[in-house]
Order: sequence, then C-alpha cells, then structure tokens
Amino acid sequence: MNFDVIGPIEITRHGRKKIITKQSASEFRNQLEDIEEGLADSCGCYVFAKRAGKGIIPWYVGQACRSRMGMEALNAENRSKYNDVLEGKGTPVLFVIPARTPTGKLRRRPSKALQTLSFLEKYLIAAALDRNPTLINSKETRFMRELHVVGILNPKKGEATTASRDLYKTLFS
Repeated sequence: MNFDVIGPIEITRHGRKKIITKQSASEFRNQLEDIEEGLADSCGCYVFAKRAGKGIIPWYVGQACRSRMGMEALNAENRSKYNDVLEGKGTPVLFVIPARTPTGKLRRRPSKALQTLSFLEKYLIAAALDRNPTLINSKETRFMRELHVVGILNPKKGEATTASRDLYKTLFS
C-alpha cells in the first residue's frame, strides 16, 4: 500500500488564550483541500507536532480510518490533548500521511488495508516515542515503552555491547 507525506501544516490558534478551536479545525480542512482536492476526505495517519527552537517535536500520532482525515486529526478530543501540550512556546503543526492507490489517487476508505494502516500507525508511534519519550498517545505506547533490547530499543545509558552495536549498525546504518 502506498502512502504520501504532506506537511508540516501550521494549525491556527484563536482567542485570547491562543488555543486550537473548532474554527482551527474548519481552517485545517480548508488547508487540506487547498493542497489537494479530496485530501480532507482521505484515510491515513497523522502526526501532531510542535515547532520550536529545537526543531519539530512529535506529540501525538493518530489514524484516520473510520473518520476522514480532515475531521479526525482535529476532533474535539484531539484538540483538547493538543492544547494541553501547547502551554508555553511553539507552533502547532500537523503532518498527514494519506493512503494512495497504486495510480496515486487518494483513498477514502482502506479496502483491505486496515492492517497496513494500523501497522503504519504503530511504526510512527514507535518512531515518535524515540524522538519524544513524553508522547501523549496512550494507545500502543505502554508496550513500546516497556519493550527493551540491550543497546537498541529503549537502551539504558552505557549498556551497549559489541554485539548490540553491530546489530544496530546492521539495521540502522
């Protein structure tokens, strides 16, 4: 299954407290449609992140499958989570990773691709956890936070062995 990457898309904030609101969600859907017709109605994954002095840090990874990308990424529950993260400095951004057909068209619903979409979400969560251990996802993260492979996955400082360094180079270099 094919996926695209679009972003970072800056999310507008409103009101005196400069929070992500229902209006932000509406503007986000319009931004998606401006980028490509049908993008707001597509299925795929999305990554909410905050851009600040250290670059872009991921804070939440989600999947839009039963609901459309334009609705799911900034639904009321997610807006609340994101606003908690935004206390302080930083610009909220979203990356969208829409599913595409082999000919490049956006997928509205994954036909037999639900497993693929779920795998991609887990993969993105693992990558985001590596970059930000305080990721706010609760789904799928407990297992990934507790899984430990010496020197490779959730390594402790100074524990790497020659074998784990060699395996790391084999897999990731």
